[in-house]
Amino acid sequence: MEIHNSLTPVRTKTSVALGYFDGMHLGHREIIIQAVTHAKRLRLRSTVFTFDFSKTRPGDKGPGDLFPKKEKFAEMERLGVDLIVEVPFTDIRNLSGREFISKVLGHGCLNAAVVCCGEDFRFGKGRGSGADTMERLAGSRGIKVNVVPYVMDDGIISTTRIKRLVAEGNIQRAAVLLGRPYIIGAYAVKKAIGVGINFSSVSQKMDESLQLPKYGVYTSRANVNGKWMDSVTYIGTRPSRNGDGIFADTNIFALNGKTYTDGWVEVELLRMIRQEEKFESLSALKDAITADIQKAKLRR
Repeated sequence: MEIHNSLTPVRTKTSVALGYFDGMHLGHREIIIQAVTHAKRLRLRSTVFTFDFSKTRPGDKGPGDLFPKKEKFAEMERLGVDLIVEVPFTDIRNLSGREFISKVLGHGCLNAAVVCCGEDFRFGKGRGSGADTMERLAGSRGIKVNVVPYVMDDGIISTTRIKRLVAEGNIQRAAVLLGRPYIIGAYAVKKAIGVGINFSSVSQKMDESLQLPKYGVYTSRANVNGKWMDSVTYIGTRPSRNGDGIFADTNIFALNGKTYTDGWVEVELLRMIRQEEKFESLSALKDAITADIQKAKLRR
């Protein structure tokens, strides 16, 4: 899979999924899957066109994404995407709807034969154009436009809805709406949480710009070197040890207390055991961790 970070011409005809896809939930996946399906059927290049909001973030997108870009792009690749074109939002924010279609979808950039977008897709300056305008203007240029209906599950599946579930610690329900396990990914770091704490197999410093789960302890599975292993994970600020930042500390049962401090680690959260607590002594903290491990093993 290739990744382009500017509006550069694509030589081959493309089938394009349009959107930010910050949640990569069931609704987002359906848009991308339809673009990939069209690409295979018509022998086009399956493409995602998306935006980089690192400089300017529209207010309707909320304060943070659900997942790091690395994970989002990896999921797109698993769905069969050949090319991701991610451009700074500032580069296109002032384009009119007509200019967006000519300069982005046209021969000068995406060379689109098919475009797939959601019902709520907005484009053009001030988000002034919607899916109906896309159908009319792109259709007049010979581009087939496929507007994908909302995916429903007791209401519209949206990133905002999933963020709320994650913030509440309802990981099981969030995973249903995502259509896949809820996974946190980050590089392993040295624990550095104080003498006498020897439970964690893996510690990860979390990206505080993301929408993180409610602080507490979760049953989990950890992927270390391509192998998934049962575990229990604490996410929070380490208040009992005067922590600096937000960490995920995971005890992997099969590692028997050994510490892993190298590389990218994925941890799948399954369900919450308890909320974060501050303990008055090291002994009380260790007793609580021991109890968490036992509960996690019983809830597999």
